[in-house]
Amino acid sequence: MTNLDPSLDLDAALTELKGIGPKRAADFASAFGIEKIGQLLCLMPNRYESAAVPIDGQDLQQYQGQKVRLTATVTGLSLWIRGRRKSTMTVRLITEHGQKLAALFFNQGYRKNQFPEGRVVQLEGQILVKNGVQILAPKVIQEDEEVQSFLQPIYPERESVGRSTIARAVQAAADYFNHVTEPLPDFLLEKAQVPKLPQALGQLHRPRDLHQAEQARRRLALGEVLNLERRRRASRPSAKPRPMAAEDHLWQRILQRLPFELNDEQKAVLATFRHELAAGQPMRRLLHGEVGSGKTAVAFALALAVAAEGGQVALLAPTEILARQHLATFRSWLQGARLKVVGLLGDDRAVQRRETLAALATGRAQIAIGTHALFSRDVVFQDLRLVVLDEQHRFGVRQKAALVAKGTAPHVLTMTATPIPRTMAWAQYGSLDPCILRSRAGTSGSIRTSVLSQDCWQAQAEAQRARIEAGAQSFVVVPHIDSEDGLLAWHQRYLQGPWRGLRAGLVHGRLAGEQTANIVRDFRDGKLDLLFGTTVVEVGLDIPGVELMTILHAERLGLASLHQLRGRLARGNASKEGFCQLFCANPDSFERLKFLESAADGFQVAALDLRQRGPGAMLGTRQHGKTGFQAFDPLHDDDLVDLLRDKELRNWLADPE
Repeated sequence: MTNLDPSLDLDAALTELKGIGPKRAADFASAFGIEKIGQLLCLMPNRYESAAVPIDGQDLQQYQGQKVRLTATVTGLSLWIRGRRKSTMTVRLITEHGQKLAALFFNQGYRKNQFPEGRVVQLEGQILVKNGVQILAPKVIQEDEEVQSFLQPIYPERESVGRSTIARAVQAAADYFNHVTEPLPDFLLEKAQVPKLPQALGQLHRPRDLHQAEQARRRLALGEVLNLERRRRASRPSAKPRPMAAEDHLWQRILQRLPFELNDEQKAVLATFRHELAAGQPMRRLLHGEVGSGKTAVAFALALAVAAEGGQVALLAPTEILARQHLATFRSWLQGARLKVVGLLGDDRAVQRRETLAALATGRAQIAIGTHALFSRDVVFQDLRLVVLDEQHRFGVRQKAALVAKGTAPHVLTMTATPIPRTMAWAQYGSLDPCILRSRAGTSGSIRTSVLSQDCWQAQAEAQRARIEAGAQSFVVVPHIDSEDGLLAWHQRYLQGPWRGLRAGLVHGRLAGEQTANIVRDFRDGKLDLLFGTTVVEVGLDIPGVELMTILHAERLGLASLHQLRGRLARGNASKEGFCQLFCANPDSFERLKFLESAADGFQVAALDLRQRGPGAMLGTRQHGKTGFQAFDPLHDDDLVDLLRDKELRNWLADPE
């Protein structure tokens, strides 16, 4: 590496690098958000390939499947064009030891003039012994090109920026590695057992082995962990809520409102909440756990404690089904109380909405439960002190912030019915402190799961009919609405076939909220035998005593979603055993789904889901917006999160000077 002027600027634009003009720089910015040289240096490769094995051109067959580097002379060339943009170019070669081979280039016919007969070329590629010896899609090594002895990074690519373009840009920026300064103290690097940043960047892009590459990744992951912790500290509101040190007798009256006694886990979580309310610090908590673990009861008790102190509460639900269910539950548990609970839903009548808004603005209503209608500017609270977000990942950051801004430093409780490992919870909800509920509260029935070929659906439906006619109810879930494999088609298939004459309801996202609520109510009241639906059933639908569930095209859903769906079964103290059938149309998915037959613990299910889908997908870096994580891996970086508890680190974060 050349020693350049120490004034090299890592904040300089990419156009400072050789080979990157304004258009190419714009491509990097739109594809990766990379505008500066320092950002380019931190771009994580997707994987690494082994360096090519240099060979002398003898006994080529023994290198079958290996990536090699060899020198040979061109003896001829043929080009087969299969379409407008498809072609195969075969370059015939001979080594100095007389070994013949063919280099295959795909869709690169424009390069035929680069291989005149008699030219000596050096190639890198994989050997395939088939109809002689072939080297597949080789790279041509230029005379002045440095031969790599380290692992070759394979970078992510976009339509506008290919891997080779990124590799050349990183190579052009290689002289900047030694000009990176390490911002973290030595004690922290030693505790994390990671190299300093300049060394890590060199190892990231030019590792001798996978151990070096992993050490480099962990150094960048440590930086991401600390950045999230800094953002978390900076996001704490400057204003402080009033302390709410509710007396024991008040909490006893609150718990007496519940139609059941809380279990030890629920009591422990409430004790934590009580302590934070009394401390006068803004509470930022994540309550996550097993399906049916009683999160609603905990939120209810917390809401009543806030309302009893004169504050107001907003509970935000992702679907109208769940919002209406919360509304009915709170009103049922508060029968005879002076507290007023109001709903704000998308299809409220104008007169009803005006009355609700006036009640919140004047403080006559203490608890508001709703969907996106709560975000509206005309929704004004007199004294909002607690915001409860149910399944917060279904809402945008700005939406949640707009609701929280309706109060002065209100407490925030986020609930999720997806049980996820502790480090995964931190990664997804890093600005929140997690509390966990593992056991299913108030439930006596277990759930038995079986995975079946979708070809068996009719026979299984016929076998279940007698049970349904005897009083059992069943959910039928299909991932999407339309097409011959959609909900509407399956609804017709069942009711014109094995379940002809049974009473059935149909719910999906296109129905009006009140219409859906009426169908769900009829199912809950036993007026319907069957409830067909999309995955709107997944989030929070609480109907006691349902014994059966059929999920069609289960291979299209993640394990965590399937676990949530089957958690709708066997709810309530008097529930019988539940039976969930997962019908799979893709044989390749059977092994993955079979795991659910033996795994009943949601944390175990979610951990496997994470391993199978990969942290990138679950962190949402591809599907749900940017989280700030490229290097952090919840599967392997528990210890980096644990470091946040270290007293020396916490002191440094508070005063990094």
